[in-house]
Order: sequence, then structure tokens, then C-alpha cells
Amino acid sequence: MALKKRGKGNTWHLRIRPFGKQVWVSTGTSLKSVAENIEKQIMVACRSQDYSFLDPLSRKACLQMFRNQGLEVPSSLSGEVIIKPELTLWKGIELCLKHPEVRDSGNRERLEQGFVHLLKHFGKDYAVKQIWIPQVKEYQHKRLSDGAAPSTVNKEKAALSKMFQFLVELRHLEVNPVRLVKNLSEKADARQAYVSFNDFQRILELLPMWFRPIAQAAYYTGMRKGEVVGLTRKSVNLSRRMIYLRPEDVKEGEWKRVPIHKDLVPILEEVMKVQAIGKDRIFLHNGEPVTHRDQLRWCWDRKVAKLGFDSAPTFHDLRHTWKTNARRSEMDPEIRESIMGHWFKEKSITERYGRIGDQELIRAIDQMSFDHGETEILARVRKEKSRGGLPAGSEQNVLTPNCKCHNYVILLASPRGFEPLSPA
Repeated sequence: MALKKRGKGNTWHLRIRPFGKQVWVSTGTSLKSVAENIEKQIMVACRSQDYSFLDPLSRKACLQMFRNQGLEVPSSLSGEVIIKPELTLWKGIELCLKHPEVRDSGNRERLEQGFVHLLKHFGKDYAVKQIWIPQVKEYQHKRLSDGAAPSTVNKEKAALSKMFQFLVELRHLEVNPVRLVKNLSEKADARQAYVSFNDFQRILELLPMWFRPIAQAAYYTGMRKGEVVGLTRKSVNLSRRMIYLRPEDVKEGEWKRVPIHKDLVPILEEVMKVQAIGKDRIFLHNGEPVTHRDQLRWCWDRKVAKLGFDSAPTFHDLRHTWKTNARRSEMDPEIRESIMGHWFKEKSITERYGRIGDQELIRAIDQMSFDHGETEILARVRKEKSRGGLPAGSEQNVLTPNCKCHNYVILLASPRGFEPLSPA
């Protein structure tokens, strides 16, 4: 997008790519502030495909753009009276998943999981404008009574809030009611977990070969599941024994460096011998990148259950275990928290001064050991889960337009709309 004065009239012209092709449009004004307002209105209207709110100058410029390009003029732009269809939850989710901030985001899968439960509760034809504070609170209560953890309900509430955020941005709504509802307390649901080295080896022996290096990478680095499966060849530097994670790759939204323990080096070397054509991810399953993190949970839970733990370790407990091992190995607290990413979140700007060098990280990880006691897990007993995170025995069909029913469906937004993806 750009504004430039052109022609004898000294008027501002707008350079815009509303539908992929670059076009120039006269704003009809010599005032830059007015031209900038026209530019913003046209961009919002083209993105939301709603032209009813345009002021006269913006409507005239937008109408000229359509006619100059030989495009069919939308009825809401030509002045015809139309009845807008009611915005449903299904349509709201579709707009959210197609938004640029979500479409290629690492958090997309978590949003999809939350939307599955929201659709199950409200129904895909539920009017978005009917969702207000009482409905959100009722949803929280219902999910808790179904056995969902407070942290899970909070994530689903965050997904709903994200959808409302974009609908407000696209001028479909004026307010986000989800922000007016407090999150559930997660204190009582917090886990305290440590997995012994011997028990980790027992779990490894049961995991399929493609899964083992993923679990080992998590165990030796303390990274989250999403950070591990998202590793690319560009982010892993074996010669320097360092993993470099971009802000968009981590929860904290900051650059993060994770040193590679000497025992992990040969594991990653073996993994990186094989590369998927046209793909940069290092962890593969059947020749394709591992992208469906729920697939890891299903596999992990099924295998761990065979070992008969009183309270079964989760994949995320490997991160808890790494922090405990680092502390019991007397790793410097600042280095330990920097590797985990907590340092950026918990410290002030003044406390962040003093860069930790790569060699400091390497020395710290090499001095770390991983056998510091027996397995200990303190946590509430989790309700047994089935694929898709729904309670066992309560799987219900989530329908997509013009497609057959599946026992479980992950919703994906594509140029053609939602597509069903059944579990492998």
C-alpha cells in the first residue's frame, strides 16, 4: 500500500493490492489525512468483503477501483439493499483461521483444538452475537463438569477470545465479551513431576522408532513439544551445538538459544541424515514432517499406560524433569531459566542486561547430569482421554459442510474453506 500525488489535480492516489493485482485508485482529495482514511477503509472493506460502512468518498474510490478492473461490483457497494446473513460460530471460526496472524502461526493447532470443543457445545449454526458473558461462564462450568482441567478450559476460552478479536478488527462486531470473563484458577491443577532416567529409558523402549528422538530431544533440552517438533535444519547448528529458536517459534515471543547436550548430538546427527523433499523439518514420520502434536500425545499416553504408573507421566513432564535435573546439577539459575525461556518473562528490562554467551551455555549443559532420583508425580488424576482430547466414550461427530461425518475431525482452513482431517 502507498499514497502518491499524481496528475494535474494534485490529488492523492492509492496504490493497493486488494485481490493480488496491484492497482492505482484516485482518492479524489488533495488532503493526505483524508486519503489515508480512505485507504484504511478500503483495505478493511476488501478484507471483510463488507462495503456497507464506507463513507461517500471511500465508496466512490472503491467503486471506481472495481469498475476500472472490470470486476463485478458487490451489491453492498453499489447501493443495493441486502440482507446480511447472520454471523454463525462456524463462519467466525473460519474467518479466524484464515486470518494472516493465525494461518501460519505455530499456535494454530491449539486454536483448532479449542474450536472443536466450542463447536460441540454451541453448535456450528449458533449466532456469534448471542455469545455474551453468561454464555461464556456457562461454557466454563460445563467443561469443568465434563472433567476438563482449568488450564484446558482457559485455552479454549482464549481461542474464543481470539476469534472475537478478529471479528472486531473486521468490523463484524464492536466488542469482545470474552475479555470480560476471568480465567479459571489453575493453582490447584498444577503438576509437580519428575521422571527418573531409568523410567525414561523404559518409556523410550516402548515408543516407535520415529518418536524416540523427539522424546530424547525434549528430555535433553527442556523444550516444549511444539518447539521440538517444529525444529528445522536452519534452527539446529550441530557444529556449534546450538539450537536457535525465533520469536514466532516460542511461547515467550523472544529469541531463544538452547545448547545441545553431548549425548543428544549423535541422536540429532542420525535424524538429520534423512530429509523430506521440499521440507525443512528434521523430525519425520513416514517421510513426512511431524506436525500433528495430538498424534504424539495419543502415542505417548498409550505406551506409557502399559508401564502401570500410579500417576502416568505426560510428555510435558519431560520439561519439568529437565528443570529439576538442571537445578540438582547446580546449573546457574540465570542460565537455566534462559534456556527454558522463563528469564525473559519474569525479569525486568534492567535485569536482562549482560548477555549469556554460547560457550557459557555449552559448558553449563555439559556439566548437567540426568539421574537424580526416582519418579515422583503429584497431580490430580486426569480423566481418561480419547483421540481429540474428548472424554473417552463421548466422541461426537463434528460436521463440516458438504463432507461425510468422522468420529473426530480437526478443522483446517484452506482457500476452499474447512476440510476434515481424520486421525491416522
